[in-house]
Amino acid sequence: MPAPGPDAHPERPDWTIDQGWQNYTAQQHAVWKTLFERQTQLLVGRACDQFVAGMRQLPISAGQIPDFHALSDVLMQRTGWQVVAVPGLVPDEVLFEHLANRRFPAGNFIRTPKNLDYLEEPDVFHDVFGHVPMLMNPVIADYIQAYGKG
Repeated sequence: MPAPGPDAHPERPDWTIDQGWQNYTAQQHAVWKTLFERQTQLLVGRACDQFVAGMRQLPISAGQIPDFHALSDVLMQRTGWQVVAVPGLVPDEVLFEHLANRRFPAGNFIRTPKNLDYLEEPDVFHDVFGHVPMLMNPVIADYIQAYGKG
């Protein structure tokens, strides 16, 4: 699933889409695995304890791109959050509305192998690996919701 073009228009007012997990290819899961293994090695001595704990508690592994439904099930039980798929960057007002309602918008596409090191907009790896583990911490989860409301 490539990133949407600049002329993409949402079908839904909240910009959410189906993740389409079953549509990820073996190559896309392999990109996730490469990124996951590389970034996991960098966590030691750099990531805070809350992030590491969140990673351990969530159904996230190198083996495959996470299913947002499985992530949401765990998050909902712990902090009342869910992950919702979006096609890429969303307008600020849409982002803040999601956060205010304990929904974390995550891109449903993943970068290509040639873009492992840099991508202009956040993809599923950036959003899920980089942000979602912190939502397992109740204090941070509440703060992000308050940030969205503010």
